[in-house]
Amino acid sequence: MRSNENCQKIKLLKLYEMLRQETDEEHPMRTNDICQRLEQMGISCERRTLAVDIQTLNDFGFEVRSRRVGKGKGHFIEDRSFSLPELKVLIDAAQASNTITESKSDALIDKIAELGGSHRSALLKRNTVRFNTIKHTNESIYQTIDLLEKALRTNKKVEIVYFHLDENGGKIYHTEGSKHIVEPISMIYDNNEYYLTC
Repeated sequence: MRSNENCQKIKLLKLYEMLRQETDEEHPMRTNDICQRLEQMGISCERRTLAVDIQTLNDFGFEVRSRRVGKGKGHFIEDRSFSLPELKVLIDAAQASNTITESKSDALIDKIAELGGSHRSALLKRNTVRFNTIKHTNESIYQTIDLLEKALRTNKKVEIVYFHLDENGGKIYHTEGSKHIVEPISMIYDNNEYYLTC
């Protein structure tokens, strides 16, 4: 059970998180709705203290904007790291890439869309175009990229075994499965493929 004191400590965090995810210039959240949502989380909030909390966020550079909504006031986050067209380009790139699997594309698209907030997220995902792309089946692609990037950062050598997949997904090793120890220089993304220069 969370104490009321602990809930108050995370009040600003939860307030900013809610505004960032659920509001924009076209969808401000009314003062009463914010107070009610925070109360549902077990965080006490009154209209006058909310004004102080929003001012505190603004004082620290979080840019919460306010405007009239009906007879009351609505609050929203206007500035975002990415514009709608930028997010659309990133989503299309994730969808079109044949380097990552279908499931990883879908997960990445969800993460990119969330950067625009809940209202824009729904719009971005609804307008996603499905490209006729043959996707890789390598579910460990992120781990492989991370491993190679780490080797590049720390100037470490890596061990590589060359193979390709047969029609059943089985590995057919090149050079009888012998291991090659290489010193990575860079990773290059070209023509929808990653290449490691050594």
